[in-house]
Amino acid sequence: MTFDEIRFALSVNGVEEDDVEKLVSYSKKNGTDYKVLDEMLIEMGYEKIFTDEVFGWIDDMDEDYDDEYFSSEKMRHKHEWED
Repeated sequence: MTFDEIRFALSVNGVEEDDVEKLVSYSKKNGTDYKVLDEMLIEMGYEKIFTDEVFGWIDDMDEDYDDEYFSSEKMRHKHEWED
């Protein structure tokens, strides 16, 4: 995940701009550890963002997660006319 993607994920989840910049700055200096970022978010008064199923990271405490591989395919919705 890039720093812009981290910034986007934080802002979409309602993290204030000052806090977003603190977390992104921390990530740039110390590396991107999503569990640490979530701990920092909790200390700031927010919910966890990065260790949930929405962004693809799974919380180690989540026992109901099925990690079986699946894929999706974009279905064509336009009719293709034959010549």
